[in-house]
Amino acid sequence: MRKRWAPLLILLLWLSGCSFGDIKPPELTLTVNGETVDHRLGTYTWSTGRRGVVADAAAPPLLVRELKPHPAASGAKLHIEFDYRPSTLEAGVWNDDDVDWQPVQDGTITLPKQQGSYIYVIHAAWQEGEAIYACLIRIP
Repeated sequence: MRKRWAPLLILLLWLSGCSFGDIKPPELTLTVNGETVDHRLGTYTWSTGRRGVVADAAAPPLLVRELKPHPAASGAKLHIEFDYRPSTLEAGVWNDDDVDWQPVQDGTITLPKQQGSYIYVIHAAWQEGEAIYACLIRIP
């Protein structure tokens, strides 16, 4: 009789461990001229209490491939806001499988003056972990 209940008990314990919700980094809000910019969460690590997660994701071009490019005026400001302020924040444009990371001051990035589509990659770090986010901006 005990052998019958063992698999069920193991399954219930496993499910209860997974039922406390997702462990994810803070939510990000991106805006340009008051309009929300769609973005995707990429690779991240996050821990809380005795639980933690490491999640790998595709490269930024693949993350944003289904997003519509957000139109923005030349030299406009991209505002970055988290529901929990990161200890470090940097961003850059994806170019040839690399990003030239620059520190973000006051949660604002000045967008390029040149026409084109740009994949912006944002890296934020907290005591609990770090995360990569990506968005697609088009300067007409």
